[in-house]
Amino acid sequence: MKIAIIGCGKQAPKHIGGLRSSRGVEVVLVDADPALAQALAEETGVEWVETVQEVLDDPGVVAIDICTPVTSHVELIEAGLAAGKDFFCEKPLCSTSAEAREIQAQLEGSGRIGMVGFNYRFAPAMAECKRVLSGVAETGLSPVLGKITSALLRVGGRGGHQLWKHQKAEGGGAINEMLIHLVDLSNWFFGPIEHAHSFVEELLRPERPISGQLEKVDAEDFVLVRLTSRSGIESFCQADLITPSFMHYIDIQGENGTFFGSIQPDMPSFLFCVEAAGGYDQGRTDFDFGHRNFFQAQMTTFVDALHDRVQPDGCGVEDSVNLLDAFEQIRAESPGS
Repeated sequence: MKIAIIGCGKQAPKHIGGLRSSRGVEVVLVDADPALAQALAEETGVEWVETVQEVLDDPGVVAIDICTPVTSHVELIEAGLAAGKDFFCEKPLCSTSAEAREIQAQLEGSGRIGMVGFNYRFAPAMAECKRVLSGVAETGLSPVLGKITSALLRVGGRGGHQLWKHQKAEGGGAINEMLIHLVDLSNWFFGPIEHAHSFVEELLRPERPISGQLEKVDAEDFVLVRLTSRSGIESFCQADLITPSFMHYIDIQGENGTFFGSIQPDMPSFLFCVEAAGGYDQGRTDFDFGHRNFFQAQMTTFVDALHDRVQPDGCGVEDSVNLLDAFEQIRAESPGS
């Protein structure tokens, strides 16, 4: 099985590692700058070609793995589907919910597999939290925490060291780069988002060091939003591109306790129960997940879906439709809009 990675920037090496560790996968690289594809291919020992069209015309390539700026995603997905290719696409799927619905319609009638890259779901602490919150999306009640009373999700860092990730015209900024992971987790934990409201959306650092030099940027670097799910759960999400060292955590409070966790292996993840419930003991339970490669788990899920010819459980196009609906509400209700 041959899979073509389109785009040889920061994410590509992670995709190469994840795909090569999966069963029966060969990788081929392509980039708008052939020199980048060649250099990464020689570094990692995989094949490369000069143009996307070569990938689309190759019957041996069964799927494309899109690691390019969001503004190119729709064109590449549509070209891939027209050529009979399955696809994996880095987040966000596209720029608008209308585009997402169009991709969803094309995918449903094609018989192809499509998956979107929300790798936080595959982090062990997030998977554990999903188990603790089993049924919340439907009822608003957790078998462990009981009624959910509050949820705080936070992520911060400097973002990718690529200028386009800090430019509005290229789809950059804290919303697409960071907040998107938190909105996806909220959607996954608590069910489809009914309403999204932006409290703060700011550009705090119009100049910042990127790849060793000071650059002028125009995309937002701090955002705080409130999400309300159809199940009635409210979650508050804070994301930024100014935290010096990457930081992520979730803090879920219920009438019977607390779940605190992070995708970072050096951050604590624990559950506290007022009373024993759902197979968990009374008091504090600390989790030691070790250094698991959740990015690899994500790519293995995609490859398994290709082998089994079934849409992967979660991380599909349908979730991106709901997420982009929420994003459009956030931008429309931004204090600066």
